[in-house]
Amino acid sequence: MKNCSVLLLLAALGAATTWAAAREVSLRLLAFDAATARPGGMAHDPSAKQALPAVAAPIKDYLNHEAVRIQLTGVEVLFSKSGDPAEAAKPDQRIASATLPATGSQFLILFLPGADGTARTLVVDDSTRAFPPGSYQIFNLSRQPVRLVLENKPFEFAPGKSGVIQDPPVQENQHSAMYAFSQVDSKWQRIGSGLWPHPGTRRSLQVFYDHPGTGRTQLKGFRDVAPPAPPAAE
Repeated sequence: MKNCSVLLLLAALGAATTWAAAREVSLRLLAFDAATARPGGMAHDPSAKQALPAVAAPIKDYLNHEAVRIQLTGVEVLFSKSGDPAEAAKPDQRIASATLPATGSQFLILFLPGADGTARTLVVDDSTRAFPPGSYQIFNLSRQPVRLVLENKPFEFAPGKSGVIQDPPVQENQHSAMYAFSQVDSKWQRIGSGLWPHPGTRRSLQVFYDHPGTGRTQLKGFRDVAPPAPPAAE
């Protein structure tokens, strides 16, 4: 009886250690386009030693306050069409996987078109410290250097680089004259122009990418909602 009690105690301690090592993360999921959206997506923790229940993780092509909360024992998240952990990673069920930073609890995951019906993922720190209200976050997923000009102020991004433009310059009407360029054969070619409103209390995600059909660099934006205000101190 004593040996049985010891074994039960060790098992309980092991379970408590595993639970303590897990962290809860909040994930907002964004599809790059309607074809990449997966409203029935499920999120799994592939690092868990024992299979854990999947969490509903709809992948939509717009942003709002909705977030998926999941307990993770590692840094990987697996997204699948199936809620069954035994089936989730199978090629016909797998949607994508994402590697999160080892620290932090709020992330935005952008799902980009991939091969064979799967998606590639881009993980963005979704905290207001890294992505403040009133800012644009720019990602250059193109193979070319790009330049964004707001009210004659240039911002350049090398391939694979990103940056935050906080409180962008604007005219009296609270809009910025925007010009976008891609560098081809050492020459800057304009790829877009328009008027961008100041984000105000909101945020905006802007992505440079190469069109899969033409290979030309394009710019696509996603307007975000205002992040929730922190709770008032008691």
